[in-house]
Amino acid sequence: MRIPPDKLDAIRSANDIVDVISQHVRLKKRGKNFIGLCPFHQEKTPSFTVSADKQVYHCFGCGKGGNVFTFVMELEKVSFTEAVRTLAEKAGIPLTFTQADEERETEIENLYNACRFAGLFFYNNLTKTDEGRSAREYFHQRSFTDETIRMFGLGYSLNSWDALLTRAKEEGIAVGWLLKAGLVRSREEGGEYDYFRGRAMFPIFSPTGRVIGFGARKIREDDPLQGKYINSPETPIYNKSRVLFGLFHAKDAIRGREDALMVEGYADLISLYQAGIQNVVASSGTALTDEQVELIGRYTKRLTLVYDADSAGSQATVRGMDLVLAHDLDVRIAELPEGEDPDSFVRKHGGKEFLKLIDQAVSFIDFKAKQFLRAGAFETPEGKTQAIRSIVQSIAKIPDELKRNLFIKEVATKYDIYESILHRELEKWLSEKRSRREEGGTPETRSIPVFGTVRADRVTEAMSPVPAAERDILKLLLENRTDLVSFIFSHVTLSDLTHDSARRLAELILTHFDERGGAEISDVLESLEDPSLKGLVTDVAVSRYELSKGWQELEVEVEEADPFEIARGAISALRKTKLQKEIEANQKLLKKASLAGEDTLPFIHRHQELIRMLKEVESPDYLKSS
Repeated sequence: MRIPPDKLDAIRSANDIVDVISQHVRLKKRGKNFIGLCPFHQEKTPSFTVSADKQVYHCFGCGKGGNVFTFVMELEKVSFTEAVRTLAEKAGIPLTFTQADEERETEIENLYNACRFAGLFFYNNLTKTDEGRSAREYFHQRSFTDETIRMFGLGYSLNSWDALLTRAKEEGIAVGWLLKAGLVRSREEGGEYDYFRGRAMFPIFSPTGRVIGFGARKIREDDPLQGKYINSPETPIYNKSRVLFGLFHAKDAIRGREDALMVEGYADLISLYQAGIQNVVASSGTALTDEQVELIGRYTKRLTLVYDADSAGSQATVRGMDLVLAHDLDVRIAELPEGEDPDSFVRKHGGKEFLKLIDQAVSFIDFKAKQFLRAGAFETPEGKTQAIRSIVQSIAKIPDELKRNLFIKEVATKYDIYESILHRELEKWLSEKRSRREEGGTPETRSIPVFGTVRADRVTEAMSPVPAAERDILKLLLENRTDLVSFIFSHVTLSDLTHDSARRLAELILTHFDERGGAEISDVLESLEDPSLKGLVTDVAVSRYELSKGWQELEVEVEEADPFEIARGAISALRKTKLQKEIEANQKLLKKASLAGEDTLPFIHRHQELIRMLKEVESPDYLKSS
């Protein structure tokens, strides 16, 4: 969905980044900028900086940065289009798209409206009707308070074939949207009927808090439908494999604790949340999926699986555990006493006792070992072999090579086995995984990139700091001044930038100048997909000039933060570094020629020329006339 650039500019201009971020972060003014505690990671000392001048933010702790659109995307974990829509609505700016886009947008909004209507209808049935008393009693028996009922929007579907259908028609909601949202169904002989009837209702929210579907719990003995729970069918806005129940309520707590708990059912989550344990999500009774793990991975890299101590629960946990490992998340497993689920446990023993169980959560290695121990596998060499092989197979799921090696070392120590043997076993599973991937294997066998879109051959480069002079060059380019850009690149070339990220970013900025006549920071950010480059943009944009503090290593000092003076210092530093490298390379060639008895005169002359050029660069008047 393409949003016109002029519309993006208008929305961005109407939403001052300081005002938007201030609604979520307590900011204090410091100089030209504002600082506060980062909302994306836990910290005690503020490292989150917002620039009112440049309308960008950057955290010097976790490296996240961007403009006002990026902030909403990161905070709410929504797409760019959804972030733009949110800010447009806030500013009262209407969005227009192509006809196809508008049709799609109309469909999505109508489905949201239908689900929102149904959610309010079910809630009112629960709280304001006599028939809803049985559902209220059910929720109260689960120890849910009225405040909890309100917070999670719990409800009741009347035991009628057309109560929702009739009320929707009165509200002007077309039957077609109710059908598409899975709220009503068609009869073979014609007409429609309510899908949910006489059940306790659990609305399912998107991460941004919009109702997208429902779970319905049986509370009547004469309920004709099969199953304790039935859920909304999949629709354009609801796909159960991509949804985590409770994420909307839990996301802030997950960010704050940098850890998430995963339970199975609706009631499990709500009971824990009511007990003060709010960093919890539920898989809603389905097997954990790739999409759900990716979703939780946007908020935290640590996940604790809470499982019931029955055999089916153990097997499901093992499958989910391996899936979490494959997505490079740290996983622990917390075991409940036999016969208990999170809901029953917390109602009997309270939140503090539940947290003690969480504190006793074990690693995936210890969890697997415990399962094999219970089955008596460690009583024979064959059984022990099977157990250790299974543990190594789980380790093979982890994309991070260093992490894999540390776990192998742990297993070797714990079970007194040579690391070399375990590494051979590991390599066998890794080879199988590579083969499946080359053949187009399942998502579970995919290698998950650690650095977003950064290629493997750029990982080391991406981790290394950008040299100070090159950071200053980038900062000057982001000033969006044609005269500065012309001055800089009349003395240096892109190849003079030694850091790959700096060179790629400078090239992109120059492309913006060539094609658009300028390079606004927001435009540059929106054209980037690589998160490391986005972080670099905001980092240099809100940082002070490196060279203005003095770069003693290259004996370059700039007292005043005049952009052209900064540029001269940066160019001098780049030229000096390049010349020093050329001198070192020439010295090696001179020594090699001398040892081989070859003519050394050309190298001596070259050395003298390079020394002369170096002295020229070190001169206080270098580039003064430029």
